[in-house]
Amino acid sequence: MTDAEIVVPGSTSNLGASFDACGLALSLYLRVTVAAVSNSFEILGAGEGAETLPPDESNLIARVARFVAERRGKKIRGARLLVENQIPLARGLGSSSSAIIAGISVYEVLSGERLTQNDIFSYAMHFESHGDNLAPGLLGGLVVTCVVEKDDGQNRLVTVKRPWPEAVKIVLAIPDYEMDTTQMRRALPQQVPLSDAVFNLQRSALLQALLSEQRLDLFSEALRDRLHQPHRAQFGPGIREVLKLNDETNNHPGLLGVSVSGAGSTLIAFATDHLRDIGATMGQRLKECGAESRIVEVEVDTGGRAVTYS
Repeated sequence: MTDAEIVVPGSTSNLGASFDACGLALSLYLRVTVAAVSNSFEILGAGEGAETLPPDESNLIARVARFVAERRGKKIRGARLLVENQIPLARGLGSSSSAIIAGISVYEVLSGERLTQNDIFSYAMHFESHGDNLAPGLLGGLVVTCVVEKDDGQNRLVTVKRPWPEAVKIVLAIPDYEMDTTQMRRALPQQVPLSDAVFNLQRSALLQALLSEQRLDLFSEALRDRLHQPHRAQFGPGIREVLKLNDETNNHPGLLGVSVSGAGSTLIAFATDHLRDIGATMGQRLKECGAESRIVEVEVDTGGRAVTYS
């Protein structure tokens, strides 16, 4: 087997009101080099989270590869995996989804089998039930997702990839604290008022319409949300203060709107220009609430997962 390099982008999801409904691939990457076949998996990590992630068969990438092999009735050997990660962990930037897609890709490299998109999502959703980070990790760009429940219990992920306006740029404020996705899910109410559900439905639809029609003046309204951000903000110092920028877009040149990225803690701002100033404002508001942060300008990744052989 020749060496293979797997590259999977990170992603942001929810985009305000579009809870569990869409995601956007970002130019932060998980790179996995399948360097040598062996009898077990050995992970040599570098970058974000390298010191905390397991270096053996218990690593998520290895576990996913073994799971797919078992489901397909195939035997694969292990491999030495060189992992370089740019995606901050537990910050709402799709790190686990990228690892899942990478694990499925490792299976493909070791088995020589190329899976269909439906198969990839089917296996991936055994590890993550919502596809709004999985889909952009595989496909790139802006992806609207819908989980279709099947009678056999094997849910299917329906996806539609959409163009992202070149005029809309992105800056992230990544706080120095983590927010665990599972815990943040438990923080959400199981029932919501009809008025809140309608509020989100309207703005989720508005986001897709304004992107199609280039009505960027409506961006901040489309990012308003009542289903998840208000409930999660209490766990993240400074999140409420940054979200208030949606009421102040006229005071910040270039700013279109802000939202929580995924389950948090990252805050994401969409803008046409002045990204450095906008990032500095987000960082200052977090700092005033006791949280240090990194400000990172990123681009939209349009290609999604890539596998190359040397």
